[in-house]
Amino acid sequence: MYNYGMKDSSFELKPFILLFALVLFISFCIDTTGETLKNPVYFFAFLSAALVISVNYRILKASNPDIVYIIITAGIILKLLYVLYTAVWTRQHDVIDFGVGEGHAGYIEYIYFNKSLPAGDPREKWAFFQPPLHHIIAALWMKIGNRFRLSYRQLQENIQALTLFYISAVNVISFFICRELKLKKKGLLCAMLLISFHPVFVIMSGSINNDALSLFFMVLSFYLAILWNKKPSLRLILLLALSIGLSMFAKLSGGLIAPAVGILFLVKLFKDRENRLKLLLQYLLFAVIVFPLGIGWEIRNMIRFGMPFNYIPPVGEQLQRTDLISRLFDVRLHSVYPSMINNGDKYDEYNVFLAMLKTSLFDDERLSSELGLIDPFAVVLFISGLFLVFICLYATVRVLAGFRASYEKGEEGLTVELKLLLGVFYLTMVAAYLSFALGSANYSAQSFRYIAAAVIIQALFLGIYMGRREETEALGTGRGLKCVQALCVVFSAASACTYILLGFAR
Repeated sequence: MYNYGMKDSSFELKPFILLFALVLFISFCIDTTGETLKNPVYFFAFLSAALVISVNYRILKASNPDIVYIIITAGIILKLLYVLYTAVWTRQHDVIDFGVGEGHAGYIEYIYFNKSLPAGDPREKWAFFQPPLHHIIAALWMKIGNRFRLSYRQLQENIQALTLFYISAVNVISFFICRELKLKKKGLLCAMLLISFHPVFVIMSGSINNDALSLFFMVLSFYLAILWNKKPSLRLILLLALSIGLSMFAKLSGGLIAPAVGILFLVKLFKDRENRLKLLLQYLLFAVIVFPLGIGWEIRNMIRFGMPFNYIPPVGEQLQRTDLISRLFDVRLHSVYPSMINNGDKYDEYNVFLAMLKTSLFDDERLSSELGLIDPFAVVLFISGLFLVFICLYATVRVLAGFRASYEKGEEGLTVELKLLLGVFYLTMVAAYLSFALGSANYSAQSFRYIAAAVIIQALFLGIYMGRREETEALGTGRGLKCVQALCVVFSAASACTYILLGFAR
């Protein structure tokens, strides 16, 4: 039992090889500095792909590809298109720009030119307080591109190839998680539609800050925790420790997965009395890896510069209304886009729940200012997203309320341990978000990107619940399931239309 590695698991290496091939192609084979989808190169590439598919249509049809694979592929293509037309200074967070000497771009640039971490107090330059893993990898990637004499502008854009890989890999790993939880039919379909097409992941795929890398390792940690729970091997717990540590070494909030994993460890230790000594040894090795890797950067800065452990500078626009009643219950819908004075609105979005939904769909942008044709699709995206929020919350409560599921009963492969892992992870993210958003008078503290992994957990709860309903509603013929499936399709289509049209704004 304890010699188990990753054999016979849901893991496959092939998707990551294909994603890396995509990274190489867009980094070294095409010019991605155009900031528009009107580039003739993209048109003829699409036309060539369409011709190849049409010629081989019968072969593809005979292979009977699973619709879920098509959904995942389509979601990755949507993110690719977004990256192709999004510049490294467009719809970014704390990036500022290259050549300025601060922000995430300046952080990467410093390492690129100096081959070392920034000297001095990290608080003196914007974003330099962040852990350096993403910035080190990005600088090394720029160095590799420079070896092949790419323009400096292209080297900057190539960082988006990395974030595209991270977020696309999140989609793939989410599918592996669905396999482990035994999602199927409509439940699997809806879960992967939401994960593959949710705008928060589209936007993050082109964001060159450290969010994408931290999210990648966080979701990988969640997947590894599921595998370890099934077969608690030394190899898996070491990979889990490495993954959580790297998530925190990319961004400290990667540690939001830690409470859920800690609860899982305690439950496993309590239930498996025969192997407690082996488990305790595993936990010790886990701690030896995860603590230095996860919080070493913060301890270094605390010792050398007196920087507080969880230092966060005041950021963003100051909210005009900060009383708790308004932040929680004053729901006024001026627009489907986030309200911001900088965008010409009368106030900055202050209701935390509206801000959560709006920033998850549109970040901080009023997309209609770039292309008015987007508006109808943005409205559909907002309305369908709002309905799905309530449906997913209902599914979450229903799944967590039933604690009798087990592998032996065959109920979606969901043990009590996995319910705790899912539930504690989700509640930790929501609690952290509300604490940060309500504890700050800054608009930017409400950004949904801080807890983007919550989309995946909510999608999993929806998929699990729909799977149970399929078994009880005449083999899945219930109208409710069909309506939810249709709503997921509408949401995904609206997201795709919104963010493809955005590429033709320039």
